[in-house]
Amino acid sequence: MASTGEFCGIDPDEMGRLAVSLDGAAARLTRFCHELEVRLQQEKVDVPALREITTIAEWGKSQCSMLLGRADLIRNLGDGAPELGGAVAMTGGQGLVHLPDDLESMERAQGLARMYGNDILVNYGGEVQATLIHEHADEIAQLADNPQAAAAFFALLPAKARDSLPNIIAATGSKTAKADLAAFGKALGAALNAPVLVPAFAKVGEDLTKPAGSKIVAWNRLALLKGANAPAKVRSAAARALVLDDFMKNPKQDWRAGSVEARTYGLPTDLVALGLEVLAGDGAAAREAFATMGGPDVKLSQVEKMKRFLDYADHAGTGDEVAAAFGRVVESGAEVATEKPGQHSQAAAVFAMDAMLATGPLGDSIPEPAREFMVTLATSYIHELASGARFDKAVDRASGLKMPENWAPLPGVTPAFYLSVGDTYRFMKTFTGVEGLTARFDATAAQFRYGALVEAAKLDKRDKTRNFEDTARMFGGLAGMEFKATLDTRGERDATDDLIREITKNTFSLGVDKIPVAGFLTDKFSEKLSEKAINFINESWGLTKTYYVSGLLDDWAGSFETRVEAATGARSDFILRQKYDMAYFLYEAEYPASDPPSELISKESGKLKTYDELLSEAKKEAGEGNKWEGALRKKLAPYEHWLDGNDLLDKKIEDASDFQIGERAKEDLRVWG
Repeated sequence: MASTGEFCGIDPDEMGRLAVSLDGAAARLTRFCHELEVRLQQEKVDVPALREITTIAEWGKSQCSMLLGRADLIRNLGDGAPELGGAVAMTGGQGLVHLPDDLESMERAQGLARMYGNDILVNYGGEVQATLIHEHADEIAQLADNPQAAAAFFALLPAKARDSLPNIIAATGSKTAKADLAAFGKALGAALNAPVLVPAFAKVGEDLTKPAGSKIVAWNRLALLKGANAPAKVRSAAARALVLDDFMKNPKQDWRAGSVEARTYGLPTDLVALGLEVLAGDGAAAREAFATMGGPDVKLSQVEKMKRFLDYADHAGTGDEVAAAFGRVVESGAEVATEKPGQHSQAAAVFAMDAMLATGPLGDSIPEPAREFMVTLATSYIHELASGARFDKAVDRASGLKMPENWAPLPGVTPAFYLSVGDTYRFMKTFTGVEGLTARFDATAAQFRYGALVEAAKLDKRDKTRNFEDTARMFGGLAGMEFKATLDTRGERDATDDLIREITKNTFSLGVDKIPVAGFLTDKFSEKLSEKAINFINESWGLTKTYYVSGLLDDWAGSFETRVEAATGARSDFILRQKYDMAYFLYEAEYPASDPPSELISKESGKLKTYDELLSEAKKEAGEGNKWEGALRKKLAPYEHWLDGNDLLDKKIEDASDFQIGERAKEDLRVWG
């Protein structure tokens, strides 16, 4: 096919006149040759050339039907095309039509359109119809390889057939219905994404993006578009025109439109949900639709529009479909799959912030199918949630895109927007009620904490700053806020039982070969971390939450510690452990300090011993069943002397550990949360 930059102009009326003229000329030539041959035969003269001329005339006559057929094809495909050229336009005909020059492909598309639109879809039913639809579905799918031919097919397919296609295929009971509809969707997507070189196809695009006048027709159009991978503007315009604009204006309707068809294709029965599904997967379409949904008469903010969907999902019988579709649209609009945390575009960030503000007030009562999408949003916007948990700066801030006054940015933390303390806390409650979802968030928070603390330690080593302490304080606030949200959604005992279980499994099942910190020794700064290092990073985050428990549970903290002791069979001082973890972390990040005494150096690794290693040694030396606290105290004494002799390191450790176990977050949440 010629490149789209070339001009192929055809005047179908002139072509028709040419065909008629050729037909007449061929007839006259044939008649002349016949008459001449008769005369010459009477004179016994044989002229073989006359028969050759007659053959040419017959060929010319045979081309007439082809030319007339092509003229009709060009006329139909050029419907709606602007007139090209003054001289032709003066004739009163259609004039020149600009088309791709691959007319053979256009003819094949016309044949398929006639076969489906005038025969298969109207003259058959049941199993026979299902078989015929499926037999030619591959040919429809192959049209996607030639987008202009695909455009010709849909331009020539009767609108009534196109608007009822999903219903007709499903009604046959075909076992291949889903794949067959997907073939039509694939071809439609190719046509919609191609330059409009088939003028008549523009009418198809207009039909798909204007009100249908019937919920059934609207459902069919959306079902066809769902698998079309259409351009963002088409998705947005279609979803709005077919359902979402009307929903914004009058949500209290019965929006169910498909039943058998929905089960056949695995699509929502709810028209609102299907409209959202058409937007899902295309961030630009989602953002454009929400920004303009309802038209100029609807004065709702984007947050209020999102709340309208959530309210409908909470009350409608098809609410699960709507909630799941809404969650997928949030993922798309926030670009969680296409942009990296801390590097989000402003358009995606605005959408994400509004989604958090819309869902946060629901907390744990958010519709269940939407919950998992909230934790996906949280992990993608971990920079924003961590910043939202800061209590040290602008604690009275309101959520917004602008950096709060007197804010102090931290290295490696690059939020695209700034949440208030209360909005951060409320949003976290949308997913902390489910243990599996909390675990997903914890894994992301742990990795982020690790990277941010490493970067802060490096900068502090160079610039003599206090980024490490401020970063530790921020993550302490995030851990405490998460645990408080967990308490509120799961209940005090369930939440702490989960935490105790993790402590038992990860922290106190000690053995030199199972020490969580060990992997950190070899690859603390490598881009590809070992499994041991990842385990350490994750478990450190769990311990950070643990350190916060005493500050959040008030009088119940003592009971919590008693239950930990019962679960582990050992006394554990969380605050003590936190201090040595911070010391280890800074030393391994090469923060300035004197060489530690030899008894603190591991013979196996040649590195500074971890708190777990010292505890394990103390237990072994005391013997099974004996008290080990005295042995541990002796082992920690040289550690304390070494820290006391390194004042800068010691102060940094004390501050960082205090920031992660202090009770200020609890008090601030009461006022600002």
